[in-house]
Amino acid sequence: MDAAILLFTNRGYAATSVREIVEMAGVTKPSLYYHFESKEGIYLAILEELLKIADEGIAASRVKDGTARERLQAFLLGIFRIFETKKAEVRMMNAVFWGPAQGAPPFDFEIFHEKLKAVIAEFVAEGIAAGDLRPSDPQDVTLALMGVLSFNMDLTLAHPELGLGQDGLRRTLDLVFEGLAAPLTAQQEPAR
Repeated sequence: MDAAILLFTNRGYAATSVREIVEMAGVTKPSLYYHFESKEGIYLAILEELLKIADEGIAASRVKDGTARERLQAFLLGIFRIFETKKAEVRMMNAVFWGPAQGAPPFDFEIFHEKLKAVIAEFVAEGIAAGDLRPSDPQDVTLALMGVLSFNMDLTLAHPELGLGQDGLRRTLDLVFEGLAAPLTAQQEPAR
């Protein structure tokens, strides 16, 4: 699987042959066919494994105690820790998702974002309802938090030397949670 991930990332799905995968992996074609049946099978197995890891990570990172801010921060940092252990797979996924159509088997890449978005939105709604987060459009807050996480992941993949890591993500989330502007006074509050 590691060989296929590297080749799919660097060469693309269509340009990668079974022969190249097995040569890089140091196995035979019958071995690949026994375990995965085809190039399509190994590709889908990689993505299904990543989805399983994401599901397990989402479940494990759902902190039950603390304020909404604490729970959100713990959740996002937990997801980032998983990303750090699966950078090669995420890089492959991004290459296939954002790259040109290559005849790769269909896979619902949006499922990753939808699952993440649902958990963050739940925490945000709870936080606004409990008064832990100031009244805002929950969807805007959810997308802002997803944006911070996503940008940190993308920066780590594209420019590792600039990547913020766990501490940088924590600092950036603190900025978002604290708000970059001073609190509005009663006179500045928009009419609702």
